[in-house]
Amino acid sequence: MILGLSLISAWTMAQTFTINAKIDGVKAGKAELQTVENNKMVTKYSTGIAEDGSFTIKGKVPFPDIYMVKISDLRGGIALFLDNSTVTITGKSDNLMTSTVTGSVLHDQYSKFGQLAKSQNELMRPLYASYQEAQKDNKTAEVKKIEGQMDDLEAKQIKEKIDFVKTLGDSPVAAYLAYNISSGIQEPEKLEALVQDLGPNLADNKYTKMLVDKIGLMKLTTVGRMSVEFTQNDPEGKPVKLSDFKGKYLLVDFWASWCGPCRQENPNVVKAYEKYKNKNFTILGVSLDRDKDKWLEAIQKDNLTWTHVSDLKYWDNEVAKMYGIRSIPANILLDKTGKIIGKNLRGDDLEAALAKALK
Repeated sequence: MILGLSLISAWTMAQTFTINAKIDGVKAGKAELQTVENNKMVTKYSTGIAEDGSFTIKGKVPFPDIYMVKISDLRGGIALFLDNSTVTITGKSDNLMTSTVTGSVLHDQYSKFGQLAKSQNELMRPLYASYQEAQKDNKTAEVKKIEGQMDDLEAKQIKEKIDFVKTLGDSPVAAYLAYNISSGIQEPEKLEALVQDLGPNLADNKYTKMLVDKIGLMKLTTVGRMSVEFTQNDPEGKPVKLSDFKGKYLLVDFWASWCGPCRQENPNVVKAYEKYKNKNFTILGVSLDRDKDKWLEAIQKDNLTWTHVSDLKYWDNEVAKMYGIRSIPANILLDKTGKIIGKNLRGDDLEAALAKALK
């Protein structure tokens, strides 16, 4: 609580920020401070870079948030959780992501979470490599075993991240990170508990509000609820309604041609479709693509012979937003009346759910 009060006090006292930076290997160019607005990177401030690689950016942010420092045409950037305070950045042009940021309590918190996530990724990497190898060699039993191990490890790692967020008290970083990790939490009640842990002082934070909105959308896909009607066009521009499929068991499958895990899961979806397509079951693919040619190419290459729709708006796909889909692959299984009877079913779990529903 004391930490939270001190952060709030410091925030109310400071009204402007100063970024003092020096990037070795950069002799000239432009530095930009960018943030995300309407799902696009927007430059808020820019300045020239001296011959010794130094630059200073001064300004004001409306509230503490994540920003990116971009350097001329160098790849990558320097992520910075910025408030109205003074920070110092030192780094090298050949790897901006390893830059050091000092002077900010908020950024220190953000950085420590990054270290936690990095260590977790290192633990997950060999499992994922083994999973890909087993899939390549068609070792079904091994794939299932590794999937279980990955699920167990992911659950453990999500808990570690939640526990870390709890240590941050009323820091604005806590709200940002809570929303950041919410994509790995499928149960709305767990997200509601996470919001409660953030405390009342973060209730008006934009990320807390986004998380609350997300919970509301997730509840729309709770098993036992009726699905929400939608209409989207197929590749020929013909409108397709969800209600067109009433009377059939339907898997609404959210995917995209650019999504590696989606493409890896597609053979399992094809297998289930071929097994049950003559038993009053079909699939409606909702693509989060933005390139129509690549979308159609993936449909053909992966042999996805069911109905497909997309508005080609990427993560702004209207159906995905309506159903609170923020990570793919994802799916919901509907019965003949349109009621949700399953969600996020993959591999053998999908076949098991269909076997039970269509017995």
